[in-house]
Amino acid sequence: MERVQYWVKEMLEAGQSNDDLNRVVRSIGQYLGADISLLFLGAPPHKGQQWVLHHGIDTRDFDFYLRHSRDDIYLQHYLGQSLSGSMIALQEMLPIKQINNSWFLEEMIPRMAVDYSISGIFPISDGKILSLSFHRYNQPFSYKSQQLMQQLLEMLAPWGQFFIARNTLENLYGSAPISRGMLKLPSTLTQAEHNVVSLLAQGYDGSEITAIRGVSKETTKSQIKSILHKTGCRHQNQLINQIYCGSEK
Repeated sequence: MERVQYWVKEMLEAGQSNDDLNRVVRSIGQYLGADISLLFLGAPPHKGQQWVLHHGIDTRDFDFYLRHSRDDIYLQHYLGQSLSGSMIALQEMLPIKQINNSWFLEEMIPRMAVDYSISGIFPISDGKILSLSFHRYNQPFSYKSQQLMQQLLEMLAPWGQFFIARNTLENLYGSAPISRGMLKLPSTLTQAEHNVVSLLAQGYDGSEITAIRGVSKETTKSQIKSILHKTGCRHQNQLINQIYCGSEK
C-alpha cells in the first residue's frame, strides 16, 4: 500500500476520535519532517462547525491563530489567486517584502515564527473545505515531501466528506447499532474498533482479523481488549451474545 493511501486508511480507522485523529496527523507530520502540522475541516473560519487537528504548535499560539485566521494575509492571497486544490509554498507565493500589512508583519509572523510553510485548501461539499498546512522552522521541505502533501490533500477530500456526513448523521440519530445486532456500541469506540467488532460478529477469530486487516497480532489483541473494556464484557463470547441477543450482562 502506498504511503498516502496508508495515511488515509488510518484517518478512516480513527473514526470520530479527536485523540486518534491527532495521533495520525502527528505521524504524518513527523514522516514529512514538519515541525508543525495542521488539518482543518468544515465551514470556513467563523462561518459554521469546524474540526481542527494539530501537532507541534503551542496551545496559546494555536488559539491566537484561530482568533485571527481571517487576518491571515497568506490565506487571503491564496484564495485570491484561485489556488484551491494545490499545496503551495506560502513564502514563495507571497514574499515577505511584498506584504505591506503592518499588523501581520509585526504580530502574526513573529508569533508563528516559521520560515517555511506548505499549505493547501480543497473544496468539499456544501461550501465546506479541507485544509492542510505543514511548517518548518529552519529549512525547506524536500521535493518528495511536497509531492506527498499534494497527493494527501487530494486523497483526503473523500474522507473529509465522509467524516462530515457521518458526524451529521450521528448527531441526528446516534451511533448506529451493528447490523442485525441488539447491542448499541459505545461512542468511545474508534473506527478501527468498530471494524474489529464487525469482523468478530461475522465469526472471524483474532488471527483471521489480523490477516484481513493487515495489522500485527499485538494490535488486534489490544483492540479486542479495549472493545471488551468499553462494552463492559468479560470475554469475546459475551460480546457476541450481546450483539445478537441483547441479553443482560
